Amino acid sequence: MGEVERLRARFARLLIALLWANVALLLIGTPSGGPAQANLTAMGAALAIMGTLAWRIDRIGWVTRQVTSVVLVGQVMLLVYAFAGHPYQADLHMYFFAMLAVLAGWLDWRIFLPATLAITVHHLALSFVYSAGVFPGGGDLRRALLHGAIVTVQAGALSWIVWALRLAVEASERERSEAQTARAVADEARRDVAETTAQAASERRRMLHDLANEFERNIAAIARAVIASISSLRAASQQMRDGAAEVSQRSTAASEASRQSSSNVIAITAATSELADSFTEVDRQVNEASRLVGDTTQQALTVLDRVGDLSRKVHEIGNVTNVISTIARHTNLLALNASIEAARIGSMGGGFAVVAHEIKGLADETWRATEQIQSQIDAIGVSGADAVQAIDAMTATIETLNQISRAVAIVVEKQNVATAGIAENVRRAASETVTAGGHIDIVNRVAGETGEAAHHVADSADALARQSADLDTEVAQFLGRIRAA
Repeated sequence: MGEVERLRARFARLLIALLWANVALLLIGTPSGGPAQANLTAMGAALAIMGTLAWRIDRIGWVTRQVTSVVLVGQVMLLVYAFAGHPYQADLHMYFFAMLAVLAGWLDWRIFLPATLAITVHHLALSFVYSAGVFPGGGDLRRALLHGAIVTVQAGALSWIVWALRLAVEASERERSEAQTARAVADEARRDVAETTAQAASERRRMLHDLANEFERNIAAIARAVIASISSLRAASQQMRDGAAEVSQRSTAASEASRQSSSNVIAITAATSELADSFTEVDRQVNEASRLVGDTTQQALTVLDRVGDLSRKVHEIGNVTNVISTIARHTNLLALNASIEAARIGSMGGGFAVVAHEIKGLADETWRATEQIQSQIDAIGVSGADAVQAIDAMTATIETLNQISRAVAIVVEKQNVATAGIAENVRRAASETVTAGGHIDIVNRVAGETGEAAHHVADSADALARQSADLDTEVAQFLGRIRAA
């Protein structure tokens, strides 16, 4: 319900009360003995009942406003009529203007039209029918028209005032509604701002607490990890120092062993070189022996050919044994000696010259020792056969020796190659040993530097532990300030 409706609702109750007040005025306020006082009071009551019924049915609707306006003016008409012939009759015409002003409470300029029309018709009709019921002393048309004109002017002024007042009330109502809406919006906004601020503050505190808790958990985890890492780092640095010291000691021992090994390898290299030279000399001697064996074989073949020739000559000599038998007896002993000398040919090749010389001497004595020639020829034949067999055996032996010499030469050659490879490997091992000794020296130096670095790491770990403790204290103070915010 708007402000106009609220004003009309309050005015409706006041107007209904005024209607019944007019009924009372008709009952007790009119001059006694006036014309038909009881009837006028009944008529006023009927008008009041009509207005009340309209109000009860339509409340403040258009019908109620029109009916109540007309019945109110009708009650004034009854009062004017009730005061007919009374000095106050002319003054009661002012009640019309008062009631018209009262009807402005409906805040509806349209109600003045029927009310003004009813007053005008009332004055004109009674002026012709019963002029004493309107004006004291009789009727006057010009006076009725004057009153009508005055009522019209008043009604027009009231209509404009009511229209302007209603517009002002409606504008005021709109402004008040807008103000109330704005105030409601402002209140809602203030409440929203307050709630938002409270929620923001609560959310901010919650977020700060959550952030502080999360930060504390993370920093605590990081701090624990840093402390654990520091402990591990300190232990690792100690292990590094111990390991560096152990490595330094071991590398020093390894360096000494490498130097000794290098000296030994160098000595082995020299010995291997000498061994290679020895194998080379052996190879040369074996080659020389092979050459000598070959020469000996050739000489043995030559001797074999000569023995064959000698056998043939002995055979020829045997043909003349009968002639020089005496010489044969003497040459028998010589043949024996020749056999002995031939047997010795296996170890010495110069014995045949002696035998030849002796044979030559015996040839000179053949004429004295013909008897001995036959026996010597027989002996020489036997010895020649033995010599051939011995030479064959010696030839086979020499061939075997030659094969062995070749095999030995091959083995010596392989040994020479193997020895050369061994010498080269030993030389490389010596070089690598020397290089390893240099690397071990580098390792020794690096181990010393590692020990110093481990010492610095341990110092850094101690400093980091102190800084971690300081960081833990600062973080606790920072979180305390955040939670207190």
